[in-house]
Amino acid sequence: MHKISRAIRAGHAAFQRGALADARRHLQSVDHPKAIHLLGLVEKNDGNLQSATALLKRAASLDPQDAEIANNLALVAQSGGHLDLALSEFRRAIKIRPSFHQAMSGLGRVLIDLERWPEALSVYEQLSKSAPGNVVVRYGRATALLGLGRTEQAESQFDALLQEGNEKPEIRYMRARSRLELGKTGPAIDDLKIAHAASPDVLTLKALASTYWMIGDRQSFDEILEQSAGVPQLAVTVAEVLRQSGAPAKALAALHAAWATNERPPDSWSVEATAYMDLKDAPKAEAVAREGLVFNPDLGLIKRDLITSLLMQGKASEAMPYIDTMRKAEPNGQQWIAYQASALRLLGSERYAGLVDLERFVRNYQLPTPEGFDSLADFNSALLRTLESWHQYKTHPLDQSLRDGSQTPRDLTSIDNPVIKAFYRALDGPIRQYMATVGHGADHPLTARNTGNYKIAGAWSVKLYGGGRHVNHVHPEGWISSAYYVSVPEETKTASNKAGWIKFGEPPYDTLPPSPPEKWIQPEAGMLVLFPSFVWHGTEPIHDGSVRVTAPFDVVPVSDQAN
Repeated sequence: MHKISRAIRAGHAAFQRGALADARRHLQSVDHPKAIHLLGLVEKNDGNLQSATALLKRAASLDPQDAEIANNLALVAQSGGHLDLALSEFRRAIKIRPSFHQAMSGLGRVLIDLERWPEALSVYEQLSKSAPGNVVVRYGRATALLGLGRTEQAESQFDALLQEGNEKPEIRYMRARSRLELGKTGPAIDDLKIAHAASPDVLTLKALASTYWMIGDRQSFDEILEQSAGVPQLAVTVAEVLRQSGAPAKALAALHAAWATNERPPDSWSVEATAYMDLKDAPKAEAVAREGLVFNPDLGLIKRDLITSLLMQGKASEAMPYIDTMRKAEPNGQQWIAYQASALRLLGSERYAGLVDLERFVRNYQLPTPEGFDSLADFNSALLRTLESWHQYKTHPLDQSLRDGSQTPRDLTSIDNPVIKAFYRALDGPIRQYMATVGHGADHPLTARNTGNYKIAGAWSVKLYGGGRHVNHVHPEGWISSAYYVSVPEETKTASNKAGWIKFGEPPYDTLPPSPPEKWIQPEAGMLVLFPSFVWHGTEPIHDGSVRVTAPFDVVPVSDQAN
């Protein structure tokens, strides 16, 4: 035992002075939980997260009552993106030692990463009791409030932190996000510029570029991308923003210039493959995606790109194994169900009709007149006036399906407005009617999740201008998606060219053989359309220069216990 203690002391001393090779030499032959724990930390500091995880798991199995081992295992898991393991280990550390502040703080961060906002807020509320002035705790609490849609409170708390001299870039960035949601675009840009200058990163670059794009400031948009193109860690983001802005050739040029002097990051293959697909070069996209999978075999984005490029070439049978793998890995991932549907359609499979039963699963309703209004027309007029105040941007977000239009920056369910609240109360009847009509059944990805209860998981408004449309898309995180028509153009009211009509079944990429739309619905003000989130849908362009305003939302199921 004395020999073990000496080895652990020597290993710890070497670790403390940064001599990782010496620490490893002292510890690697010692089969004791403290030595294995310390060796795990050595591997973590040396960047070997897989080895560190294995060692810390071994230490935890030998001494399951050591809260420090549980906490460090959680930290390593979090660093490697294994958030479920991090969550369970932080919770185990707290169970062993209820007053473990570091583990509680780590738990809060993981809950934020998982967007489990109520739980995150609860953790930070508890931490606030023991450390009311702690900046990290206050920052975490404000972030959780923002995630919950309590945007005004979040902005106020980020304000307080900054006014006290806590000039960390992440605080500036989060206040900017709050301000963008509140429509304070100018002050938000000021915060983003300060944060980006202090610590240029992907988040600040995306936020700045997207905001400049949406307000129509093309000069600032071009300048921020030009400034960032030479920063290695930002090159892929620059390329993706260029591609999203409709310049795939420029995106490829930016990527190739970056690789001339820097190592390729994993997501670069996906951006390159998608750019080639935008240029209709499916064989090149396939080659890039296959190369990317050699280096990053577990990256879902590259599998998505390979699947798409194969379907574009009519190689549905080759795409199916990749689709099946992702369907098993993410059974509720709506994009993978959509790809499965596209492949089945190209293969002429009878399974397609059962999966994408548009007559059964795509339904439209008239919204019941909300309480407090004399008619649905009166309500739509009030809702239109309310939504107009939130449509402050000149054009669409870069990362959405919308083209030639604007989208509100904030989840509408979080806005304390009587008209908006009346709208969401009125939706309850049609949503429940839809769930009852489509029914239950374990043999279909829509009906298998039908618990009879739901929550709205995202809500926004879209304004389409002349030429405006939605490119075909799905809602990856949804279950039931929607379109509610607040106002429709005169052109939409005729059937001559289906302008502004919603269409279903057509993927956003060309396929062999072609996969044209299989269903259209002619919208009218007051109509609510509900459909599975995995069904490809888009709109036909508006041509006459008039405006169409909708208020879409996504629904996800909840269990009886959750209600």
